[in-house]
Amino acid sequence: RIVLDENNNASAVETEAATMFARREIVLACGTFDTPKLLLLSGIGPGQHLYELGIPVKVELPGVGEHLIDHPEGVMNWEANRPVPEETTQFWEVGLFTTILPSSPIPDLMFHFGLVPFDWNTLPLGYPTAQYGFAMTPNVPRARSEGVVRLRSANPCDAPLIDFRYFTDPEGYDERLLLEGMKLARKIAAQPALKQWVKRELSPGSDVQSDQELSEYARRTANTVYHPAGTCKMGNIRNPLTVVDGQLRVKGVNHLRVADASIFPAMISVNPCITCMMIGEKCAALLT
Repeated sequence: RIVLDENNNASAVETEAATMFARREIVLACGTFDTPKLLLLSGIGPGQHLYELGIPVKVELPGVGEHLIDHPEGVMNWEANRPVPEETTQFWEVGLFTTILPSSPIPDLMFHFGLVPFDWNTLPLGYPTAQYGFAMTPNVPRARSEGVVRLRSANPCDAPLIDFRYFTDPEGYDERLLLEGMKLARKIAAQPALKQWVKRELSPGSDVQSDQELSEYARRTANTVYHPAGTCKMGNIRNPLTVVDGQLRVKGVNHLRVADASIFPAMISVNPCITCMMIGEKCAALLT
């Protein structure tokens, strides 16, 4: 936990092994899940949640753990009729951005193309796999569904509770884009360059054709692209759900900043790695 004095000055981080004292400030860079977890364990977060777990409320910050955003991803797999060439560095070098909705000012659908079947979510549900094949994984770059991170208990050794709440946006924006992405994946697989490689569609399978069936499949097999963000979002300090200000400082706490993907106020369209590096660079500049 982060140690706060009576004036809400962050002075140290307490662990099982030792207590580490800060000369100037503490910077949290534990990521989208563990940064809010550490804040909650320290009594910084939604009061009712902390009260239910018996954690004394130091600073009431309702936004801690809220606003979990991601790139929800669908997956479609094909079996190849011959071995797929292995001249690759990590099997997923190919990407695609396109615009599905006419009203979108920027590309609203992202694809990864893999030279292996991506069966982590499909195989446990009974869909077939193959030794040789390829995958296309349409995902939603600016998803509108938001999830939440909460403590499982007051025990720091317990993993947090994570609920992405995929496909819960009231307008069905995320589901619509994923549905159209799956249809586009089939069109791409039917082009001459790829069609000559296709033995059969593994998942969802050629018998799944209606929008309702495809949407059901997408919801059952959707996965994270490991791009979670937003659980300590940055913004106007007057917004009750804002956790950090424009200087990355945690509201209501002195000498405490956050520098990781949890501060994203909104999701970016691409992989967030470079943005996280930029946040770190900015935080370092603020401290000098």
